[in-house]
Amino acid sequence: MAGTAADAALEDNVRRIVEEERAHGGTPAMSVVAVRNGRVVVEIASGLADKETGRAATLETQYPAGSVSKVLTAVLVMRQVEEGRLNLDEPVNMYLEPKLWVRDRTGKPVPVTLRQLLSHNSGMPVTWKGIIDLGDQVRTIEEHLADGQRILHSPGERVVYSNNGFALAGYVAAKVAGQSFSDYARHTLFEPLGMSRSTFQSPWQFEDALAAAYGHWFEGGSDRNHHADATAIAPAGALITTARDLARFALMILGEGEFDGVRVLQPQSVAEMMRLQARPHPDMDQGFGLGFAVRERHGRHLAWWDGSLSGAAARLTLLPDAKAGVVVLSNLANNEASSVAGRRILDALVQPPSVSVYEPLAEDLNGLAGLYRPLDFVDPEYWYLNYLMAFEIKRRGDRLVQKSLITGERTLSPIGPNRFRITGSMFDDSTVLFDGDTMFLGYLSAKRIPVWQSPIALVIYAVFVVLTVFSLLGWWAWRAVRRPRQSRAAIHQS
Repeated sequence: MAGTAADAALEDNVRRIVEEERAHGGTPAMSVVAVRNGRVVVEIASGLADKETGRAATLETQYPAGSVSKVLTAVLVMRQVEEGRLNLDEPVNMYLEPKLWVRDRTGKPVPVTLRQLLSHNSGMPVTWKGIIDLGDQVRTIEEHLADGQRILHSPGERVVYSNNGFALAGYVAAKVAGQSFSDYARHTLFEPLGMSRSTFQSPWQFEDALAAAYGHWFEGGSDRNHHADATAIAPAGALITTARDLARFALMILGEGEFDGVRVLQPQSVAEMMRLQARPHPDMDQGFGLGFAVRERHGRHLAWWDGSLSGAAARLTLLPDAKAGVVVLSNLANNEASSVAGRRILDALVQPPSVSVYEPLAEDLNGLAGLYRPLDFVDPEYWYLNYLMAFEIKRRGDRLVQKSLITGERTLSPIGPNRFRITGSMFDDSTVLFDGDTMFLGYLSAKRIPVWQSPIALVIYAVFVVLTVFSLLGWWAWRAVRRPRQSRAAIHQS
């Protein structure tokens, strides 16, 4: 890195951002690399990789990167497309044995394509069951996918974030390459790019070498935890890497498939990955490319993705037109700190475009207020959680606020008619669009619901039902005890 005054000022600014976001989120450690124009411009490691032993975080500290894995998997799929073994627009079933086929709910095979799997519009559902393991038995991808997959929506109909979709796509790429997924990634990406501390193997093989895990996936908190094994869905979420390693991958993508004299993909394949291909709504300015989330706003083309698991969170953010990018790895399950830090550092690297302020009418904001329940956000097997994940949209001055028991409070700043920008949380800097009674937030959609369906109302109903049942059981028990007494009294009287 050149030691110019501009570089020093940028490093000071990035360090300030890292310390602010790490402190704000209570994140023990954060390792960050920023790149621009083919070179690393800032490297910062802050905090403790292990609070109990006092081990400091470094740029070589290994972290689980969660769903950032999906971007690497998309590259591995595209490599096989280039080599002619895979076709993005052919049914994925043609590469699978029948027991692994994608089917509809009646069991009929459906023509889901690799392009749809990689852009989250295959119709496959959100999947939680079996995707991570906290026990002592590592499950293979083949074992996880053994029963095949079922779609909930017609292919191409709706964007629904699916881990199993990426597990299947990565499995297919490795299968046609004739290797295990872990070996295929090592031979195709890690070794050629010099990513010597990256792997898709189980974290249980590296537990003492990794940044210690803090916090619980979807539960928050900052207690010491154990790393979860995600090798059952390795292509979707099992990457272990360092900030420097992931920065080399970022430089390859920004270099249109080439880094340090090594070509991994052709430029047209990289461009296809970062092309907006599936939108939650036709009027949304963001959606998914292949592996990447993609947004096109005010002439700024952004490609990114983030991830979280028990005890780790990560974000990879790229501005391909400006040849700039940011890697953030941390060891707290809550990915708000890494997501917000990544966005702020990218803005420090490349000045965001100035835009005119949009001032909505008060009645327009009032018309959007209400209770909303997420759609297709939880595994169908855990359908009841939908009823606990409702959130409220309220007007606060010239903007909206999203309030949730799970994520707390988030601000929605207006950027156009019925359009907003959200700050904070895993959806930081995402577009929010309202269309009638439906709200679209990143890849999540939600439907307006009446007050009587709110979580508080449902809890009241549940308490009433429980009290009623116990009252009836008490009355039945009282009757059962009283009846023999009445019989004995009748006998004595006779």
